[in-house]
Amino acid sequence: MGLITKIYQKNFLQRYDKDEAIPYYSPADFPGLECIEGSFVNSEGVTIRYFTYCYAEPSTGKLILFCPGMGPGHTAYLAEIETLCRAGYRVLTLDYTGCGASGGERMTSVNAPTRDVLELIDLLKPQEELVPVGHSLGGYTALNIARLLPAVKHAVIISGFVTISDEMMGFVKLRLLADRVKRFEKKLDPQYGAGDNRAYIAATQDKLLWIHSTDDPMVNYKHNAGRVLKAGNPNIRVLTVEHKRHNPQYTQEALATMNAWMGGYYRLIREKQLETPEARKAYFADKPVGQMTAQDPAVFGEILKFLN
Repeated sequence: MGLITKIYQKNFLQRYDKDEAIPYYSPADFPGLECIEGSFVNSEGVTIRYFTYCYAEPSTGKLILFCPGMGPGHTAYLAEIETLCRAGYRVLTLDYTGCGASGGERMTSVNAPTRDVLELIDLLKPQEELVPVGHSLGGYTALNIARLLPAVKHAVIISGFVTISDEMMGFVKLRLLADRVKRFEKKLDPQYGAGDNRAYIAATQDKLLWIHSTDDPMVNYKHNAGRVLKAGNPNIRVLTVEHKRHNPQYTQEALATMNAWMGGYYRLIREKQLETPEARKAYFADKPVGQMTAQDPAVFGEILKFLN
């Protein structure tokens, strides 16, 4: 294993659990929001937890498959999920291998979520029209699902990447090194690591909405949304926003609040001023999660218009 792949594995393919001090929404924060939980053992022997959210009598006849980004599970996205439910949708989501409530010592590859999602769909066999919506790694996963499942005709990709090679270009800058990570991912997952999303983007008849901020520090706009734009496929709309970094679905005020609060939190940890769980929870005691995750009505308006 080369140096680049060692660094990649150490920094990306790890176990992702919630920091219990950081406030997250729960279903109880939204009166009337129903949550049905389930689990299954995937083909790798890992227990995967999944969750279906809706308000009473969802009216759209579509099932939104919400694919979370890399991190501690779907609860980091309950503001997005609830917004979709409030619009009349039923939302299916999950915690991937190595994340949140699911088992697994670590995330085994960036394609493991694709396997988890496909096996969940095969288990549940939903009858409604399935529409993947995903953010970041979840955007890549939603793109994979749209490519792999002929029944899927629409998908929303938020701050997603086309391939792991295109994602890594934002970090390593050299295509040779970025492609080395892609070859490593193919070795980790021969079944799903070899998929060609570039060819799919160029030729697909599926309708995709791709939302990306030009200043995204995590998933480079030029090498991902820019590649989609260059493909020139009229079935894919790229909604470009500015000054939203990796969360174009948030309001500017929410982003500023999140950056200030989370930046201060991690700075105090580095300075060894929050060394106990009690001290870390106290830091967030007067910091409501809603102020960090408020959804931008203009961006979500575009998402809902596309879904409808």
